[in-house]
Amino acid sequence: VGGLRATDLRISPPVVQRGNDTTLACLYELTDAPLYSVKWYRGRHEFYRYSPTENPTTKIFPFAGINVDLARSNQSQVVLTRVSFGLSGNFSCEVTADAPSFATSIVSNTMEVVALPPSLPVIQTDKHYYGPGDVLHANCTSGPSRPPADLIFLLNDQPHDIDAHQVHPAPEGLFRSEIYSSIQLWPAHYERGAPILRCQAKIGDLYKDDAAVALYSGNSHPKIERVTSPGSAGSLQVCQFLLLLHIIVWANNT
Repeated sequence: VGGLRATDLRISPPVVQRGNDTTLACLYELTDAPLYSVKWYRGRHEFYRYSPTENPTTKIFPFAGINVDLARSNQSQVVLTRVSFGLSGNFSCEVTADAPSFATSIVSNTMEVVALPPSLPVIQTDKHYYGPGDVLHANCTSGPSRPPADLIFLLNDQPHDIDAHQVHPAPEGLFRSEIYSSIQLWPAHYERGAPILRCQAKIGDLYKDDAAVALYSGNSHPKIERVTSPGSAGSLQVCQFLLLLHIIVWANNT
């Protein structure tokens, strides 16, 4: 339109953790006239403007939860710091060319603000020991997050049906997911030793982690193991393994 074309609004990252920064870049082309202004909107509310012919060239319009980093914002991008959940939604940049056309072009995109669980899911069972023929009753609860995590049970790495699924509110606008399941244990589950009950928590492609419990018989020592997802820190897993090894050695010597 009149030598102006706004081509894209890129949000990096488009899914951002609460409290982090994100960059919104407005891509546009001007051919027949200089730039008059670039206006940024959250929904219908303007929160940042760049006008090269004015002094100062930048203006900020107050909006709850929006913190603009002026030092890193300019005619083509705006940097938001310490983002909050209230910023999830639609953002737009409106580009206007200078005289004579004053042509205007707008592009939009969406951003999602999330909080990932700070801890592993927790498995609880109705007994300490299980054997073939027993019925396992278990529940699993995720750490607080937003959106709530998706949970599944796996027995010996095979997904198992869930009897019930609930989402509970948690402080600071977060949620905890909880699942329940009853599983009939058969001799085949013990063919390779104690079966492993695993609870996996997942939030889209952003987060994946799990906890596991080995279902030993009454004459064995119960064991809890942690399994980290790719990219997760492994130091805690090593510490837990060493602690478990120490407990087993101590038990065998008493």
